Amino acid sequence: MNATSPLAAFHAALLADPAAAQLLAEPIETPRFARMAMDWANARGIALTPAMLDDTPRPAPLLLDSCPPAGWLPAKLGPDLTIDWLHFAGVAPNRSFFDISLTEAAARPLNRVLRVRTTLDTLIDAPRDPGFAPSGFVFHMSRCGSTLVAQMLGAVPGHFALSEPQLLDGLIRAPFDDPELQVEALRALVYAWSRGADRLFVKLDSWHTRALPLLRRAFPQVPWIFLHRDPVEVLVSHRRERGFQTVPGLIPLDWFGLEPDDATLPEAEYIARVLERICEPAIAQAADGGLLLDYTELPQAFFTRILPHFGLTPTPDERATMDAAARRNSKEPDTGFQPDGEAKQREARPDQHAAAARVRAALSLSSASPR
Repeated sequence: MNATSPLAAFHAALLADPAAAQLLAEPIETPRFARMAMDWANARGIALTPAMLDDTPRPAPLLLDSCPPAGWLPAKLGPDLTIDWLHFAGVAPNRSFFDISLTEAAARPLNRVLRVRTTLDTLIDAPRDPGFAPSGFVFHMSRCGSTLVAQMLGAVPGHFALSEPQLLDGLIRAPFDDPELQVEALRALVYAWSRGADRLFVKLDSWHTRALPLLRRAFPQVPWIFLHRDPVEVLVSHRRERGFQTVPGLIPLDWFGLEPDDATLPEAEYIARVLERICEPAIAQAADGGLLLDYTELPQAFFTRILPHFGLTPTPDERATMDAAARRNSKEPDTGFQPDGEAKQREARPDQHAAAARVRAALSLSSASPR
């Protein structure tokens, strides 16, 4: 598509008009979007037609020399550490997992006909408030209430609580020749996510505790928490539905400081070793802005410990909104929360009890760490 085509002119005009992009990103139905887009374009002398808005085959991304305006958020890692953006009009980024929000946003007709990409350098060089910092990070052992905490943090209007965004994982685990460039990339990414938010929280993947030194270099003043749970219950949860991080090789063994022979361990023993390696960095570095919290303390400790640690004092209405979120199943919001600790304890097998002992030994160190 050449630079003087009506579609190219439409793209350029839309990227220069954040209010129009916001309006045209909201329609879910393609026919309604097409009518609105053609009316808007034709009123500006751009002879847009329905055929030009056909997204089959998918158009190539536009590589911009500056970041798109507010409303667009970094979404995915493209080739060669490029960044793909999506417009999030009408889409909350606070779903139980950020990928759910991405899927919803990517389905919007605007995001199908206007694909936006920048280089990593463009993201890093974009203007940003030098005083900006996210309000808090949520680390976790896995299967221990982190999604609940993220949903409660994101329940307040104006709060963004991004849950395990794969783009962040991509930058954390990407091979950077220059460590400082990686630090700047993480800062720029998190700042871009904050655009349009009053407060930004990020719930990381469980294995990101292994990147705590990197994240503390990037965000030395940002408070963080680490959630953990009786390892027997976590082991049972992973036996019911194996987590990505507990399948040997899906995350490189050396990320966890494990050896190739560890991949042949019995299931419960391997998962326990992964959990142990997840817990160790958080416990060791808790004095550096961290707060360790047991699953059994939720949801009460959310108000008495987590919010104060993040420097938040909610209004009565905000507290009521957060409390309502605590009563829902965090991963299935249409259903109520049902405690499952006792059931998991009954279900645990002898090998899981035995494997949990080494994780308990690591967690016992937390009694000497800030709580």
